[in-house]
Amino acid sequence: MAGITSLDTIAKFFQSIITPPTPLPPITKEQIALGMPLRPGLSAQKIWSNIKERKTQAGVPAVPSEEDLAMEMIRVEEIVKALLTDAKIEIVIPETQIKVTVYSITPAGPTPIGFGINDQPVIGKAKGMGIIR
Repeated sequence: MAGITSLDTIAKFFQSIITPPTPLPPITKEQIALGMPLRPGLSAQKIWSNIKERKTQAGVPAVPSEEDLAMEMIRVEEIVKALLTDAKIEIVIPETQIKVTVYSITPAGPTPIGFGINDQPVIGKAKGMGIIR
């Protein structure tokens, strides 16, 4: 094994064998549209609660001392604060993904009179931004 030069490298190698990283499953537009209103948003208290529960499940004392409890909560609060105030979300909508139909009102009802699509490479890509909440 020519590439192993430190204990850290060996540990990372064994970690990748034991729990190989798996990509996140793809998410559809419908799942996003249905799921977003149901999400509660970020909460330092909930994250701290989850960490405490996971420590208990792992057999690790949740809090060895009051100082550790205070420090752990400060750490979680700062992480959440950084995500809420500093994180950026950027999206790109590829060309051909935005389709528009233009209608005219006639005595027979709405009649399509034109169609549009973002089909030009580079120019046709729509970019968006968002915030983590």
